[in-house]
Amino acid sequence: MEMDRFCRLRGRPPAAPSGARARGALCATLALLAAVGVAACGSSSTKTTLTIGDWGAPINEATEKSYLKPFDAENHTSFAFVDAPGEQEARVEAQNKAGKIEWDGLDSVGGGAAYALAAKHQLASLPAATKTELERELTPKNVTPWGFAHANLGYVIVCLTAKMTTCPANATQFFDTKAFPQSRMFGGIEPIEEATEAEVAAGMPISATATAPVNVGRVIKTLEPLKPYIKVFWQSGEQQVQVMRSGQVDMGIMWSNRAYELAAEGVKVKIVWAQGVYEPSFWTVLAGAPHVQTAFKLLSFIAAHPKNEARWAQEVHVSVPNPKALEYIPKSFAGQLADNPVNYDQLAVPNFSWYALHGTELNTAYENFLRG
Repeated sequence: MEMDRFCRLRGRPPAAPSGARARGALCATLALLAAVGVAACGSSSTKTTLTIGDWGAPINEATEKSYLKPFDAENHTSFAFVDAPGEQEARVEAQNKAGKIEWDGLDSVGGGAAYALAAKHQLASLPAATKTELERELTPKNVTPWGFAHANLGYVIVCLTAKMTTCPANATQFFDTKAFPQSRMFGGIEPIEEATEAEVAAGMPISATATAPVNVGRVIKTLEPLKPYIKVFWQSGEQQVQVMRSGQVDMGIMWSNRAYELAAEGVKVKIVWAQGVYEPSFWTVLAGAPHVQTAFKLLSFIAAHPKNEARWAQEVHVSVPNPKALEYIPKSFAGQLADNPVNYDQLAVPNFSWYALHGTELNTAYENFLRG
């Protein structure tokens, strides 16, 4: 208690005693006490503050409640969010260009952006022991050399049953405009998922998409016959819901969480996972981050707490990587998640490594396709 009081009052000089010797002795004593006091004050109040590039509400709230607060309590840390929805990659590149890395980690950065940052060596490599630990908790398919998949979706087919008595059973049928001439919506943003869907529709097995180079010419050739039937190229999840809710199209490709959101509203839909596309996001640590080792500890903490992952998934309605998390989620809800093996085994995984190196080629071709 006296030391705490000294910490609060150490800036106030005491009255000096008479005599040079007494003054010298007192100064020496005060100097010693000050040194001890400053050290003690620092050790009792200093915390490591992790800065996370995040998405804003409601993801921040779920991340704080499920992961950061429990981690802080165990590790004497604090955290700060920087909201950067859709801008995480650009903001990290700007920090690297300025030579000042201000963030420690990224919460659920999209697959295309994550792999692009990794290709530029802007993400920290996992220590070998941490990588082994993550693979044990999450399975190797969910772990990369620089992080792990988290906040994962499926691109699924959704049909309005009031308009369609039969829904395409897979992506191949979705691209068959003779059998299914109804109106459609399709993704109009980052095209690696759309390209993967087109490759599958053109005959590529879903088991090959993660490693096969994307044939850009074949993708565009496969998409061209479909284009007259696509009435909306969506730009966001909210637009997906609005278009289907209003009946503007008869069927479309949607993010799985948005598809089930639509169903929860009471809209009569059929949701098809077969030959869909897996869209992962990633927890990762920035190369040169202020608190790299503490950030790695956070990743390990998240991976090792499936109950917390289950809570996060239910709050945000997005899938999480730990297989044990499914044990803490109601079966009806678990059936809506992309990492549920029943769903995951039907999905094609994009070749994000290829996209990180050739994204400009695909993006340009897709933009020309949209404008043409």
